[in-house]
Amino acid sequence: MDVPPCPRSLLLIAKDKFKTSLIRSSMKRLIFTLTAVMAVTITMAQTTPQTQDRPQGQRPQRPANSVHDPVMIKEGDTYYVFGTGRGVSIITSTNRIDWTRGGSAFAEPLAWWKQDIPKQDGSIWAPDISYRDGKFYMYYSVSAWMDFNSSIGYATNTTLDPKDPNYKWVDHGKVIDYRNGGEGVNCIDPNLFVDSDGRVWLFYGSYQKGLRLVELNPETGLLKNPEKPEVTVLTNHLGEGVFVIKVGGYYYIFASEGKCCAGIESTYHVVMGRSKDIKGPYLNKKGESWVESKSTMFLEGNYEEPGRGHNGFFTERDTTFIAYHAYTRSAGGASLLNIKPMYMDEEGWPTLTPTATAKVLVAENQQSVINKKK
Repeated sequence: MDVPPCPRSLLLIAKDKFKTSLIRSSMKRLIFTLTAVMAVTITMAQTTPQTQDRPQGQRPQRPANSVHDPVMIKEGDTYYVFGTGRGVSIITSTNRIDWTRGGSAFAEPLAWWKQDIPKQDGSIWAPDISYRDGKFYMYYSVSAWMDFNSSIGYATNTTLDPKDPNYKWVDHGKVIDYRNGGEGVNCIDPNLFVDSDGRVWLFYGSYQKGLRLVELNPETGLLKNPEKPEVTVLTNHLGEGVFVIKVGGYYYIFASEGKCCAGIESTYHVVMGRSKDIKGPYLNKKGESWVESKSTMFLEGNYEEPGRGHNGFFTERDTTFIAYHAYTRSAGGASLLNIKPMYMDEEGWPTLTPTATAKVLVAENQQSVINKKK
């Protein structure tokens, strides 16, 4: 079944939760949904949801760790998580536990978004954040709910600190779209990858015709061959939210499958594969190809978090972490940020289980912590 990509609008998420409560026809469930305060499970701590009084008719406040499609990076002493939201949502922390809302990358929608995608409403989906050559690169999805004609744009900044006088997101326009990104391909969920040879690549795509890869010009950040981009087919149907890391000579690919954005009815989960070549083919543990929709489970849901997915990776010192959103039962089905350390098992596959033989995983291609000299 062709599962639509994850909606990138909190309004739609709230709408889905409301529909769920109607179907259940349970006053107890409705009261719980309106009064539960969110909890987040991350590497170092887990908070406990509590109930607070509020005036009648006032909506419950979203917790700062409520996020969709998170990617994380650190500048100085501050962690920044970018996610789906109006103008790209940003949350910040100094300890990966306590989070504060940091506004949006774009205060107002850019004119080209709606010109290119008429149904676009200012909500920007699934950004990717990285750092190279003295700049932060943010690639992002320009789309609309249930509109599979999408585009990918990108912007740069010299700092992530809004208090810095040099803080300014400079948009560089469209990188690729449904017109040149592959026939029928939904061009969303970008992931920038800089290889050890200096070549720059962009992964993207969704369930709608699958995942793709294209090479970028390292100087411009745009397509290497804008007139006729060479698009590599990675899957025909499998996955969305693709993210690739390199460890020990292998390119490890991760993507999300299942039902997204339906609260505790979500079945979102993360699958993985690997290849010796960045262009694939990517294989599962049995040696079967992702092109044939054959993957290996990496992270699945449980009772408390039925849906877990759309991950990014973050490396600090000797550890690579996975950051993902999880639909959390104790938080009324809200999507909360999770951060967990990665390990490599004895067979050379990433895992979240710290066994006696597993080693801490360190991705080779990520510069996630930026300490610039003042």
